[in-house]
Amino acid sequence: MSNIAQCKDFSERVDLCESLHMYLKPIARINISVPIPPTMRVAGATMSTWEIMDKIRELILPDEFVFLRLLKTAGELYRFEGELESKVAARSCLTRLDNTLIRIESTGHEFRLRAADAKLPYPTRTEWETFFRESKSMNETKPGERADTVHIEGLPIRWFQAKQNPMQAVQVAAAAIGPSGLSLSAPTPNVDDKENKPSLEVLQQVFSTFGEIRCCDIPSLDPFRISQVTLGAAASPVQDTTFDAYIQYSEYIGFVKAMDACRNMKLMLIDDTNAAYTANIKVDFDRTRHLSDRMIKKRRIEQMKSMEINKLKQAEAQRIKDEDERRKEIERLRIELQDAEADDLTGSKDITKDSRRRQREEKRRLKRLERKRQHEEKTLAIKIALEERKMLIAHRKLESMRLLEELFNRVKVQIAQEELNKKERELHTERLRGMDMDTSNPNNSSSFMPSQLLPQATTKEYKSTNNNNNNNKEIIEAQLNELRKEFYQKDETIDDILRKRTNIIDRKVF
Repeated sequence: MSNIAQCKDFSERVDLCESLHMYLKPIARINISVPIPPTMRVAGATMSTWEIMDKIRELILPDEFVFLRLLKTAGELYRFEGELESKVAARSCLTRLDNTLIRIESTGHEFRLRAADAKLPYPTRTEWETFFRESKSMNETKPGERADTVHIEGLPIRWFQAKQNPMQAVQVAAAAIGPSGLSLSAPTPNVDDKENKPSLEVLQQVFSTFGEIRCCDIPSLDPFRISQVTLGAAASPVQDTTFDAYIQYSEYIGFVKAMDACRNMKLMLIDDTNAAYTANIKVDFDRTRHLSDRMIKKRRIEQMKSMEINKLKQAEAQRIKDEDERRKEIERLRIELQDAEADDLTGSKDITKDSRRRQREEKRRLKRLERKRQHEEKTLAIKIALEERKMLIAHRKLESMRLLEELFNRVKVQIAQEELNKKERELHTERLRGMDMDTSNPNNSSSFMPSQLLPQATTKEYKSTNNNNNNNKEIIEAQLNELRKEFYQKDETIDDILRKRTNIIDRKVF
C-alpha cells in the first residue's frame, strides 16, 4: 500500500523547506470505541464492522475521513481509528461522535460511541536522555554515540530526487539518440537508476532548517548494503518507493528542534500544479550508533571487502566465459575438420578395410599410451610420497639424536659439577684437618706453662708456624682455581685431572 495520500486542507501546514515546497502537517487522528452490550455477548454472535463504519462516516458529514480502519475486535468492544484532514475537523468530529447512539439495522440494537484523540507513539526528551545516560556502550563525548542523530523512515524517493538541469537533460537525450540518429539502449539503465534514487544534497537541504548537519546517510544508496539486506528475499514495493535516512546534527539544539518539530507530524509536498500530497513518516532517535566513527569505519571496511569479492567474482565469471568461448571454438573447428575429412573420404572413393583397420589400430595405440601415461603418473606420485616419507623419518631421527645429545651434555655437566663440589668439600676438610694437626703439635706444649716462664724463642716459633699455614692456604686455593679452569676448558672429569697432577695429590703441607 502506498504511503502517499492527497491532501485538500493546507491551513495547518508548517514550513520545512520553502524552496522545495516541503512542509510539515499535524496528524489529526481519533479513536472510536463501540462497546457491545452484555445482552449481545453471546458465543458465536457477530456484527458487521462495515455497517458500523458506514454509520460513523454518516455522522461526521460533511467532513470525511482520510482513512478509517478497525484496530481491535474483542468480545466486549470494537475499536476503530480514523484520520481527518485537520485538527479543527478532528475536534468537530469528536463532539459529534462522542456519546452518540447508533442503530445497527442487521441486529436491531443501539450502541453508544466513545471517541477521543489518538495517542501517537513518539520518543520524548526524557527517553533519549535516559537511553544515552544508562547505556554502557555509549560515549557521549563522541558523535553518533549521543543524542545527535535522527532516524527517519518512510521518506518518499520522488520527493527527494535531485532536480535535473535542462542542459543535462539535453545531453542525456543526445547520448541516448547517438551520433547516427538511432536510439541507444546502453545509457538508459544508468539514467533510470539515477532517477530512482534519492539525493543526499536534497535531504541535507530540507532538514538543515533545524541546524547545521554534520553527516547524512541513506542506506539504500549503498549497493553493497542493499545486497546484504535483500539476500535471499525479494524487495517489497514499499521499499521501492520510500527510503530511510540518518541525519546527524553538529549541535544538540539542532537535534532537539528536529525531534520537536516532527512530533506527531507528517510530510507534505505541494507540486507545481498546486496539488498537495502527504506522507506518513516515522521519526526516532538513533539507537544503533549508525553515524559513529567506529560504525562508519566498519561499513567502509565491509564495503571494501565486498568490492574485492565482486572483483574476484567478475574475474571468475570472465574466466569461465572465456573458457566456454574457447571450448565452443575448438568444437566448431573439430566439426569443420570432421566434415572436411568426410568430404575428402567421400570424394576419393578409396575407403578400404585396411584404412579402417589402421584407424582402429591408431585408436588402440592412443588408448595404450594414455593408460601408460596414467600408470607412470601414479608410479611417480607414489615414489614422491615415499621419498617425502623417508625425508620426514630422517628429519625426525636427526631431531631425536640432537635432543639426546643435548640431554647427555646436560647430564654430563651436572655430574661434573657434582664431582667438583665433592672435591672442593674434600679439600676443605683436609685443610681443616691440617689446621687441627698444627694446633695439636707437641712443640706447643709449653703453652700450658705459666706465661712468666715461657722463653722469647717460643713466641717466635709460633708466629712462623702461622705464617706457614697462611702460605699453605694460598697455595691450595691457587691449585684449586687451576683445577677448575682445566675442568671447564677440557672435556675431562676431576679424577682424570687429579691423576695427571700428582703435585696436588701429594700435599705435604699438612
